[in-house]
Amino acid sequence: MANKRQISKRHTKRLPVVFSSGESEFIGTTSNLSLTGLFIRTKKAFSPGTLLKIVLELDKDQKINLEGEVAWSLKTGLIDFKNGMGVKLKNIPQMYEDFVKQETSLKEAH
Repeated sequence: MANKRQISKRHTKRLPVVFSSGESEFIGTTSNLSLTGLFIRTKKAFSPGTLLKIVLELDKDQKINLEGEVAWSLKTGLIDFKNGMGVKLKNIPQMYEDFVKQETSLKEAH
């Protein structure tokens, strides 16, 4: 049976993110990106179905605002393990698509 989580090709990329559900903000780091979603490594992983607002920091002067829904989460209780959540993006901005496509072409060129 095919893995339902992997809809589009993932690309390893570590970028800082700030995310929120409601009024509290949390920090994390992306582990991988795809055209339809991303994985956020964080100590605060929300349950599937939770809607998130995400600010992806490409560099200190360039940020992308994203919205998504938690598709799955990994909570182990072990601080050193890769706790986090897979997020399916909604209303994906063109800037994000362009960034992921650029990252893909750079990796394929090497």
